Amino acid sequence: MKTQPEHGRVLLVDDDAMIRMLAAESLRHAGFEVSEADCGEQALRVFEESPFDLMLLDVLMPGIDGYTVCERLRRHPRGQWLPILMLTGLNDSESIERAYRAGATDFITKPINWLLLTQRVRYGLRASHAIALVTHSQQRLAHAQRLARMGSWEWSIAEQRFSWSDELQQIFSGDWKLAGAATPERFLDMVRESDRATVGAARQALLFEGTAYQLTYGIDRPDATLCEVFEQAVAVRDGSGRIITIEGVTQDITERVEAQRRIQHMALHDGLTGLANRQFFSQLVEVELERSRRDKSACAILYLDIDHFKTVNDALGDAAGDQLLCTLAERLRAEVRGADLLALKPPMRTAEVVARIDGDAFTVLVLEVRAASHAALVAERLLKTISLPLLLGGSEIVLTASIGIAVFPRDGKTVETLWRHAEQAMYAAKATGPSTCHFFDKEMNAAASVKLGLENALRRAIGNDELRLHFQPKVDAGSGRLIGAEALVRWQHPQRGLLGPDQFIGLAEESGLIVALGDWVVTAAARQLRQWQDAGLPPLRLSINLASPSFLQEDIADRLDDALRRAGVSPGQLLLELTESLLMVDAESTIARLNRLREKGFGLSLDDFGTGYSSLSYLKRFPLDELKIDRSFITDVTLGDKDAAIALSVIELGRRFGMQVVAEGVETRAQAGFLLAHGCPIQQGYLYSPPIAADDFAALLRRGDRFDRGLLAQTAE
Repeated sequence: MKTQPEHGRVLLVDDDAMIRMLAAESLRHAGFEVSEADCGEQALRVFEESPFDLMLLDVLMPGIDGYTVCERLRRHPRGQWLPILMLTGLNDSESIERAYRAGATDFITKPINWLLLTQRVRYGLRASHAIALVTHSQQRLAHAQRLARMGSWEWSIAEQRFSWSDELQQIFSGDWKLAGAATPERFLDMVRESDRATVGAARQALLFEGTAYQLTYGIDRPDATLCEVFEQAVAVRDGSGRIITIEGVTQDITERVEAQRRIQHMALHDGLTGLANRQFFSQLVEVELERSRRDKSACAILYLDIDHFKTVNDALGDAAGDQLLCTLAERLRAEVRGADLLALKPPMRTAEVVARIDGDAFTVLVLEVRAASHAALVAERLLKTISLPLLLGGSEIVLTASIGIAVFPRDGKTVETLWRHAEQAMYAAKATGPSTCHFFDKEMNAAASVKLGLENALRRAIGNDELRLHFQPKVDAGSGRLIGAEALVRWQHPQRGLLGPDQFIGLAEESGLIVALGDWVVTAAARQLRQWQDAGLPPLRLSINLASPSFLQEDIADRLDDALRRAGVSPGQLLLELTESLLMVDAESTIARLNRLREKGFGLSLDDFGTGYSSLSYLKRFPLDELKIDRSFITDVTLGDKDAAIALSVIELGRRFGMQVVAEGVETRAQAGFLLAHGCPIQQGYLYSPPIAADDFAALLRRGDRFDRGLLAQTAE
């Protein structure tokens, strides 16, 4: 926009043709663009057709007069700020006042001074331009205030008058209760009660001392919604230094505050379950520990971990696993808020703080623990709650958990110490069995240190050639002929000697090393088969245990096939043993995965059959080659009790399903004879041979001896 217009478009309205001609000629000579109209009606039509910068309007004309034209133009959106100079021969004050009431900007009397006319037009245009600049600036300011949700206000102390911008009224939901009221008491009416004293004190200091302020506070709107605002105010003084006005701006920052709250909530809470996260839980525990120190009271941390959740999550998928975790979180939150613990004499307060600190690990803070048994009571209730059946996709799933308990100050005096000790106690509970809780004791520290060292050593052992395969023969009890073997991993520890699987397999599962360990077993078994094959030894089928995490890998069939083919061994030479509990997690996915393995040529065996939750409707659909009767049913098989009934049922089941049945853990001739007599000739156990090193097993293959009593004695020697 130009700072000062040199030319403009002028509409000249007069019924006198001579005046129009002379005025138009004078204005055009001065550089203005002039349009003409001879009456009020024509003037309104021309104005509608094109915009003008200024109008020269005669007062007295046939038809509608100049006053009426002026009034109509002022009601038009484009005519609101149009400079209108009235041309009149009347010089009485009443006519002039009427012209101004109609909206005239100025007036020029007839007869017209033509030189003065052009100057008055230029002045009118400059004034119009100045008004346009101010209006535009005000519009921009109002627009900026709307965008920023910021309103301005002014408090005139001398006049006891409060004025405000439109945006400030919008911030207060369009219902500004203080209109026309300038007392501090009324001004505070809509401030949130909890902030009222602070805001009132700041305004009093500004009013009487001139101390400017910046405050954030809440407003209770008439529609019952809460608005957060940021306000700045300053005092304006006169020449003598007396405060005459207070000016302020108030900005609606509700969205910003809500965003900050959401960000803070996300930083302190678990994104999946909405529970407190590890950081927030630690902060809360720190506060409670300080309170307990002052009160000389006790509190406890419960560390809860879902048993075998990774297997469930891998089988059902991440989405289903997340759904289960959310359901468990709601159960835990509801349980720790239960009121029945308050009924104890004296009542015990439980924490309303449950945290999810890892994938399937939760912590609970229990307050005012007067005896360790009270913390155990909470733990038992949580275990019971977790074990309730969960519905997922129309199926029931039952989960269990293990809980470790650390009590302050007995088991530690800092958050970190209590946390670590509760976790150690949880691992002790897992070792005891599912759905149990365990208190921390000092021996666990030493055990945890040993466990950590063992885990690091196992990680190194997998890549440092410290693992060994031992082989336990599978024997046809009828002929004594060796027909296969099971490969079992051992760890040749540099300091502790040869370690059995019971000393490190569980650790491998907990630490996530089980897949790497399984890969090593497959590669080593394939390599050993190739060595025996190259040595010209009789071929045999080798069994290996396939852990749940390995089996649940989507590409497990291809991974195993590649490992065997790199060693030059056929998949048909390997029999994969899987546990019953693994297969029952997600039957449909399991069947598809088993079929892929079968298509590759692998043999499939169901290990420890009878110890899980069998479902014969699923079992008959599993493409299995072998059933292994668990050793727990073989021990007393000759007594003719329940173990015998189970063993005989498995033998009959395998026969009807066309599977080979293997009895493991056979240790006596009586057991072997009973099983052989009832249709189970394939046996495995210490009666025939313990697991032996690869070289010793190769010697058995090389000799081709039959397993009889003499061979057993020879092996024992």
